Amino acid sequence: MRNTMNISASLLVLVMGFSLVACGNSSPAALPPANNTEVQTPAPAPEQQPEESAMIEAKGILTGWADPHTVEIRVNEEPMSFQVGEDVQKSLDDIDDEDSVQFKYVEKAIEGDTTIKQLVLTEIVKIETKEDSNGSDTGGNVTSDRPKTSELEVTVEGMTEKRPVTLAQGKGYSLYVFKPMTFDADDHELTMKIDPDYEVKIDKLPSNYNLNDLKVDAKKELSETGAVKQLSEEKLSKGPMKDARLFMMAQNDKKSEYVIVKELDGTGFVFHIHAPVGEPSEGFLPMVYASIHSIKNE
Repeated sequence: MRNTMNISASLLVLVMGFSLVACGNSSPAALPPANNTEVQTPAPAPEQQPEESAMIEAKGILTGWADPHTVEIRVNEEPMSFQVGEDVQKSLDDIDDEDSVQFKYVEKAIEGDTTIKQLVLTEIVKIETKEDSNGSDTGGNVTSDRPKTSELEVTVEGMTEKRPVTLAQGKGYSLYVFKPMTFDADDHELTMKIDPDYEVKIDKLPSNYNLNDLKVDAKKELSETGAVKQLSEEKLSKGPMKDARLFMMAQNDKKSEYVIVKELDGTGFVFHIHAPVGEPSEGFLPMVYASIHSIKNE
């Protein structure tokens, strides 16, 4: 009995030994082969720069600054806004509002919206005019002892403000001229720089002039434009030409014409005013009236 138990125990130990050996020799489960290749992260796409057009050249009239980085220029009577960098700002220091300019610019697409173009000014110069070569917009050499520059009040669309003016010399008289205008002493004409069709013809009258004769001539002249109207003293008393001796006018859908007789500094003058219908007409007459009032015999 004891021998039987010993044999059984020996067999059990032997079986367990084989089991241990079998477990020790078993191979581990196969693992996927290691991949030593580094993962390549795609390089970021280069930042897309807004598309830029080729250089464009144009001419126009400098209107002025809209903000510290934007300037407005009228091109073919259409206002256009341009972005201005620091390098170009210096070029604008010697250019006044209403000066004629020649310039270059590019069109840049706004990032994220290619349908909107930003105009960027790259170069600008003032176009020298005949008046500039003579040193001023005053036509002849100034001999008057009046201040060469001053300010005059002008009322446009109900707003009254003072604007800079320059002394102009006519034949036998002087007057002040606003920057958007120029005076031709030889032809006695005051015109707008942007459009010379806006003009005033100035005639100095003799001491013995006849007002009725001037009225007849004015009616004949104005009738070619339309129905002639003469403003009464009552109507004139409410406007800037309240002391005019004669104020007649006619107009149609294209222009307005005026004939005004006024005595200034003891001498009579007649003014023939031609004002086409258009944007500049808003400030034209107020500046003309102010310049007329500034006339002084020399």
